[in-house]
Amino acid sequence: MNMMSSAHPVKNRYSQDVERALNLLPDDADVDRDTLSAAFLASPYACFLLDQDARVLVCNRRAERLYCRPTNDASDGLRGIGLHKLTKLTLEETMDVLKTGAASSSMELPMIAMQGASVVRPTLFRVALLRSSALGQRLYLLTQDHLKAAAEALGQMNRRRVAARNDLAQIEARLVNLHASLIAMESFAHQASHDLRTPLSTISGMLQLFASRFGDGLPEKGHEYLNVMRRAAEQMDNLTCDFLEHARSASAEVAAEPVNLRAMLEDVRRDLQNGLTPEDMDFRITGPSSTVMAEPTLLRMVLANLLGNAVKYRHPERRLCVEVMLRSDPDGIETLTISDNGSGFDPKRAEEIFLPFRRLHASVEGTGMGLSTCAEVCRRHGWAISASSDGESGANFNVYFSNLHRARQKEQNNPIFSE
Repeated sequence: MNMMSSAHPVKNRYSQDVERALNLLPDDADVDRDTLSAAFLASPYACFLLDQDARVLVCNRRAERLYCRPTNDASDGLRGIGLHKLTKLTLEETMDVLKTGAASSSMELPMIAMQGASVVRPTLFRVALLRSSALGQRLYLLTQDHLKAAAEALGQMNRRRVAARNDLAQIEARLVNLHASLIAMESFAHQASHDLRTPLSTISGMLQLFASRFGDGLPEKGHEYLNVMRRAAEQMDNLTCDFLEHARSASAEVAAEPVNLRAMLEDVRRDLQNGLTPEDMDFRITGPSSTVMAEPTLLRMVLANLLGNAVKYRHPERRLCVEVMLRSDPDGIETLTISDNGSGFDPKRAEEIFLPFRRLHASVEGTGMGLSTCAEVCRRHGWAISASSDGESGANFNVYFSNLHRARQKEQNNPIFSE
């Protein structure tokens, strides 16, 4: 009952507003009772009828819901309030905007919406000038112009969409060019590394021939120079081989097939233990036998590099111990962990250890390409690799063998890394 009784005065008040607005309009105004009633009683947009001093004569319910402050008398709503008090403008600024809007039939006001906290919102209004027969003055009829605002927002959104599409097309073109450049660079690196080995083999062969034929007549200093040249040629040959290996890791097709990881580890271990006695190294493989999807040659390259580093960087004062652990996660990810008790490395440099030409032990000969090759092979397969060390008691390397199908999807989504 209370709701019913409180609703009738509101309805009567707006009915009175319709009568008041009709009385203010001239007799020949092209606005009938039904149209005005729809604007003030049912319109979803805010509507105001203002006098020539920009005071609100009448407004509809939507306007009062948006802009009526709690301190206003509920019986009068916004009636009699200057429009500038509903905006961030002064009276003079509001009058200037009204006059300009009347001339162009449209204007924008920084309205203060009273929904929770006061929020200033730029609001578009359609403006019509009417003459009041009762007041003998011009009236301003303002109707919130949501259609124009929506059209402008839609136009802005379309412009942004077109700009984004153009940017995307440019990025795709750059990616295609970059991909072509990478292929050309990989091909060049492979060919250059291969061509370098021919003169290096000639140099090494001629040095060996020179030593065998003329070595007896050379002084000690001459033998020293020959050894320096042989070591330099050998180091250059090793670097060239590493370049070739890295080029293959970056460009070889990943023709994955099921590979028994434990069997391959055993095979690599046998190669590494040639020339080493059981007293020199303790090598253990623990964990269940597991199968991973991999290109066999590239997988063997990773295992040979990781295990070879354990042997290469062993601590000179203790017996080398290498422990290889295999485990399977519930998510289907096979994890390989290789731990040793060698020299280790500075933990602060754990990230850069996989970059090309990063050698963390200057006292041990190497090219700095091995771990970079491992990282590249892992990336091509969609695997992850990490390294850790405390700098004293050895190093730990982890390889996480994820599903190769996901790696293929990533390469297809990012053409710069595709074949």
